[in-house]
Amino acid sequence: MPLQITKGATLGERLSAPKIVTPHLQIRAIAISAPECISGHKSGRALNSTDPVSLFNACRYAASLAKQRKGAWGNSNWGRLDKKLREHFLLMYSLDDMQRYENLIQASRPNILFIGAMTLCMPGAVECAKVARKMFGDRLLIVLGGRHVNETIYLADERKRLPSLVKHHRASPGRLIRECEIPPLFDVIISGEAEKLIAEIGELFSRCNQSPATFIAENLDMTTEGRWIADFPRIDNTLVSDGVPLKRDELPSVVGTFGVTASFDVFEGRMTSHIFSDTGPGCIYDCNFCSERRSIAGNIQDIQGAPRRLYNQLNETVSAVMQDHPNKGASAFVEDSIFLSGSPVAITQLCQLLEKAPLEVIFGGQFTIDQILRKKDVIQRLAKCGLRYIFIGLETLEPQEIGGMSKDVDGNKQTWKDRFLQALDFMAANHIDCGCALLFGLGEAHISRRNLLNGLIKLKQETGQPLTLSANWAVQHPLRSSRESENENYLRWGTPEGQLLEYFHRFGEASLEYPLSNVCAPQVGEVKEIILLLNEFEASDA
Repeated sequence: MPLQITKGATLGERLSAPKIVTPHLQIRAIAISAPECISGHKSGRALNSTDPVSLFNACRYAASLAKQRKGAWGNSNWGRLDKKLREHFLLMYSLDDMQRYENLIQASRPNILFIGAMTLCMPGAVECAKVARKMFGDRLLIVLGGRHVNETIYLADERKRLPSLVKHHRASPGRLIRECEIPPLFDVIISGEAEKLIAEIGELFSRCNQSPATFIAENLDMTTEGRWIADFPRIDNTLVSDGVPLKRDELPSVVGTFGVTASFDVFEGRMTSHIFSDTGPGCIYDCNFCSERRSIAGNIQDIQGAPRRLYNQLNETVSAVMQDHPNKGASAFVEDSIFLSGSPVAITQLCQLLEKAPLEVIFGGQFTIDQILRKKDVIQRLAKCGLRYIFIGLETLEPQEIGGMSKDVDGNKQTWKDRFLQALDFMAANHIDCGCALLFGLGEAHISRRNLLNGLIKLKQETGQPLTLSANWAVQHPLRSSRESENENYLRWGTPEGQLLEYFHRFGEASLEYPLSNVCAPQVGEVKEIILLLNEFEASDA
């Protein structure tokens, strides 16, 4: 059961009046995405990004202040003109990256360490924090955030924003520290919208002349924008923001702050940026197997300004590529779970902006099968404005075999497979390439997996589409108050060393230890057969 950690009416209140102290500490910060695997390297055949995009998103406001030479962040190591901002960020995949991490620590000698972690990364976050704490002791402020924290430290009702109402899942890092299941490694644990909070933590850190965590807890302003919870387990204190909405139109973008260094194969050698509409952290659908589902991640936010935000980021992409990669073209992938939350009004507004002032950029994003078929007019219009790639969460060909999917909207009219084929035909007619996400471990029979992959191989041989597949194995996430995860602390590596781990390097997200409830754990022989079929798909040509 979720735990409410409370010390009565004083929990979350400032321990004393705010102190005004002249800044004197220079911020030396690094930020890492914690490793998800105990060993090994991500397969070059897996669909993955080389950028720590979620970390960039969380740190973009502080990083923008540094680039503009504003406040304490302007005087930080992130503001140094002789070093690239990206050099202070590290995307880790396994403990085999630990030497790179230690090299970064030794070179930077940080006094603030930001760690981002998804659920499978929690053991890696603990290991990274141990290394840093051993090297620098309590002089180092360690801040943990990410999707795992969002799912394990939360308010049951976002409208009731009191520290005494904060709930802690069994796997909450704050609870694990208080119950002595992990050492007291993390000074601040952030759940929720962290952009402005991270910047504020740095500003306060630069002014402290005592224990940093205590000083920050005493002086943190609850009106700092965003819906966030800041847990301080080492001093047993929890703060909850007033919930002042983020002014999303005023936030700097990832591409404008960090530039462009990636290139997705589907965009024909162009440099590729990651862009966001900032309409919320999750999906408009509520599929029960998905950690981005609406009931967990929340509803759409600030859709009105989203078309302009995307247009501006496409423009920034063109400028960044022209400046840093003048011999390359520009492309972008919209990282929304659903492109502009699937809003026809918002998509139309984006098209109007692109038609009025065209940009030399092509782009891609995610839609569901039924959205493609229901919104052909707006997608055709998007294609004329530069849409060249759609990524579909195909998952399976038999939704009923896995208990159904929220996004299978028109399942009573036509089969999922038939609608998928219609969507492919429509995309091909409009010169839009297709990629598909597949999700195994939902309760399907292995013969269904074989049929799915063999069908996609045949389809690619006949039509050239879909271009690419991303295979995943369903993981049981904490999902806040989910009964299926309520007794799990997620401190075991998702997959121990061995043959299965080697195979899973080819997947996106996958785990042996945390299968969905009442679903068999992945079997080595079955996973091997899936990989052989994925290889056959890659080798297929029309």
